[in-house]
Amino acid sequence: MKSWMMAAAAALTLAACSQPAPTPTETPVEAIPVSAPSGTYTLDPHHTTVTVRAKHFGLSNYALRLNGVTGTLNFNADDPAQSTIEATVATTTLDTPYSGDRDFDAELQNSEWLDSAQFPTATFRSTAVERTGPNTARVTGDLTIRGVTHPITLDATYNASHASHPMGFPGALIGFSATGTFQRSQYGLNVLQPSEPGASDGVANDVELIIEAEFTRPVDAGATPPPSQPAEPVN
Repeated sequence: MKSWMMAAAAALTLAACSQPAPTPTETPVEAIPVSAPSGTYTLDPHHTTVTVRAKHFGLSNYALRLNGVTGTLNFNADDPAQSTIEATVATTTLDTPYSGDRDFDAELQNSEWLDSAQFPTATFRSTAVERTGPNTARVTGDLTIRGVTHPITLDATYNASHASHPMGFPGALIGFSATGTFQRSQYGLNVLQPSEPGASDGVANDVELIIEAEFTRPVDAGATPPPSQPAEPVN
């Protein structure tokens, strides 16, 4: 009897182990309402950052900022995939965290790197927008650095929008975050390239862009929020 009970217990244990594990249920991502109307928006340089990062001798993801950013967003609230964006960055506004006697900002603006004297700006112009989720999209466009243009894809996230400023200022607001990667060698930025891909004896060829952008639109009496998603009143 005892051996029979042991065999039955073993069989039940094996049966339990053979059952597939329950599939975890994912919480659906809810779309963030669009309160801003369609129209032309201007990049807010005071609330926009463009950060560039690259692996530095395998030690860290060295980051620097480009502060002089301007741009225009033609926003389609009914079909965001039809929106377009153009942005210009002044390479002369490169800002590193280096402090001391060495002017590292100037070094990176010289002819070996950005060559800001001959190419004072870098630009991005979107060519396509593909929605990838309720609040995300894949933005493809042309990135021009040092007069050389190559396509780049940015993964963008829509954060929020307001039909009018929450603090009572006039105008509509909309904000996005975006990331993307490009290879600096494609733009002639070959200084301190690693001896081989993945090696930690130089500055990585892959450069990451991290963008936080806010856009504003002046007051327009003819502009109204999308009727399906009315703007909330401002307290």
